[in-house]
Amino acid sequence: MLGVSFFLKWSFDNDLIGPLGRVLLGFLGGAAMVGIGQFLRKKYLVYSDIVTGGGIAVLYLTIFAAYAFYGFVGMPIAMVLMLAVTALAVTLSVIGGTAHLAVLGVLGGLLTPFLIRGAEMSYLTLFSYLLVLDLGILGLAIFKKWNGLNILGFVGTALHFSVWLGAFYREEMLWPVFFFLTAFFLVYLIAGIIHNVLWGKNSTGVELALVTLNAAAYGIMSYLLLYGTYRHNVGIFMFALSLLYFAVAYVAYRMNKADTVLNTYLPGIAIIFFTLAIPVYFDGSAITLAWLLEAALLAATGSLSRRHAMNALSVGVYAVGLTRLLMFDMRIDDLASFTPILNERFMLTVAAVVTAYVIGYMLKRHLGEGDEDGRKQAAAAFFIIANVLSLSMLTVEINTHAEKSLLSVRRDEQSAYDRSLPVGVVFEARGTQDVAKVRSIQNRRNTLVSITWALYATVLSAFGFAFRRRLLRLLGLILLFITAFKVLVDVWQLGELYRIISSISFGVIALLVSFAYAKWKDRLKEVF
Repeated sequence: MLGVSFFLKWSFDNDLIGPLGRVLLGFLGGAAMVGIGQFLRKKYLVYSDIVTGGGIAVLYLTIFAAYAFYGFVGMPIAMVLMLAVTALAVTLSVIGGTAHLAVLGVLGGLLTPFLIRGAEMSYLTLFSYLLVLDLGILGLAIFKKWNGLNILGFVGTALHFSVWLGAFYREEMLWPVFFFLTAFFLVYLIAGIIHNVLWGKNSTGVELALVTLNAAAYGIMSYLLLYGTYRHNVGIFMFALSLLYFAVAYVAYRMNKADTVLNTYLPGIAIIFFTLAIPVYFDGSAITLAWLLEAALLAATGSLSRRHAMNALSVGVYAVGLTRLLMFDMRIDDLASFTPILNERFMLTVAAVVTAYVIGYMLKRHLGEGDEDGRKQAAAAFFIIANVLSLSMLTVEINTHAEKSLLSVRRDEQSAYDRSLPVGVVFEARGTQDVAKVRSIQNRRNTLVSITWALYATVLSAFGFAFRRRLLRLLGLILLFITAFKVLVDVWQLGELYRIISSISFGVIALLVSFAYAKWKDRLKEVF
């Protein structure tokens, strides 16, 4: 080949062969190599692939030269010719039963737009060409489990689309471009699962990677295209995408129930899109509430359908919702207008508590696959989370109400003196009168927190005895000991009246719980 190349170059340099002759030689040489490779195929399989592959490469380069160097054909004709070479390579690969030629043909087809790119190449031509190429790959995916070919086609298409989008996209092109993006997405969505669905084969890691990359790429590209102009509808689009994946998951499950990995993976993608749609569509605390409701729904679905993977997804969504609650929804912007219990923060926390109980209950009663002991431990963890949130919620409400009272005291100070003075200066000027008010508020807060904790511990213990639940009794005991320690610390800092109230209240509650343990000691044998 090198010797022939040197001969041809010498002929070109000395004008022994004209441009048309050079192109014809290229076509004849490429076709001859393909023919020889197929002739040798029966006896020399790998060797024939090498020779045929070399012929395919020569044909690609000859078409490129005919277009770019000599102008014998225009860009549309060159695209069609290269697409024909790709079809030839794919066909020979299918007939021979090996993927090498198909990979070479698709690779050459993907390189073609880079080779013959020009100002006259419209995006409609480019995307139409890529779509035809991708449809050929989809046709192969129906009959051949050549996962590497699917990945190659997806990566090449995504690279072309991304490069073009960054360099040439304008807003007036939105809908045609979005149409092609959706077509590419659907091609590789089907290519990623069609072989498993039609022929009952179990999915592999490469196929799951294609399904994941395709979903992620389409979601990101769609967001980038639509958000600027249709910001308020992007959330609805994400919800629709979630429904599409649920539908695909249902079809895949009905046609191949044995592929448990794929039948878990597709609903997982649907849930991810649904979860991402919530912050795009909603604002503020509605995002947190929607995530919590989604987590409860997933837990119920997982338990009723006996799919432990759905329970696991509900745990993840709940973690996202709880994190947002603690990081963004706990602050009170207007302390002066704060109303205990009747406020957004309290209601959201109640939703988080109820959701934790729902997930814990569904995990406990779940009868499907998965480790039973692990589910019980997870259920116990969620019951603990629910109680910690409940107690924290009550404590925060008490503390916030106390902060509101302190703010009122400071405002009274400011109104009584020159408003131009700093609050700290005014507070110092008022002397012992305002200090006494502040101490009274703090003593009342500490006493109320202690009593609330003790009462909550009593309720836990009562439910633990009534329903024979060891976990609830243990939580009640732990909280009682924590409250006892708090009372012992606070009692020396409280005023005389609050010291009496705090000590007697906790003492009475502790005696009642002690009596319950003495009276119903026969109920202390439950494990959970």
